[in-house]
Amino acid sequence: MKNFKLRTIQTADELAAPILTDFKEKYGMIPNFYAALGIDGASLRGYLDFEQSIEDFGSLTDRQRELISLCVANYNKCHYCVSGHTFSAKKIGVSLQECADAQRATSTNLDDQAILSLSRTVLEKQGHLSNEDVESALAHGLTEGQIIQICAWAALNTFSNWVNNITQPKIDFPKVDFA
Repeated sequence: MKNFKLRTIQTADELAAPILTDFKEKYGMIPNFYAALGIDGASLRGYLDFEQSIEDFGSLTDRQRELISLCVANYNKCHYCVSGHTFSAKKIGVSLQECADAQRATSTNLDDQAILSLSRTVLEKQGHLSNEDVESALAHGLTEGQIIQICAWAALNTFSNWVNNITQPKIDFPKVDFA
């Protein structure tokens, strides 16, 4: 497989370099995913803008977005993202068991289960939801807006999974196995 060269502040393009600088200042390091996505500054900027918009204006909680991210990462077999999102989820109070369950699209919480079921269905059907899929989501308390947000978050995470699967950055979080 091709060995992609992760970008540094010095090797990144004019769009990515200031973003990577911000990560370095904020975290003391540049997470390898962002160094990989920094191969193309336009993609890095677009990813971050899309992510920020959903976080700022969407109705899904941090917890729900992390659970979706774990479900999507497992489905797309992205070891980097399963590890990274388990790390992030634990920081906001999600247990290791809940993280593993989310990878399998299961939860003991009915609201989370509705979100995870729809997330998995969106992935499996590549967005071609049936009327029954939509009606089931609505019957389990999701709104039309949340259905779209779940699709958006699954798509954003699929993109990050694919970037990681293509570039194979070193995992810079504690490694977590697929569930």
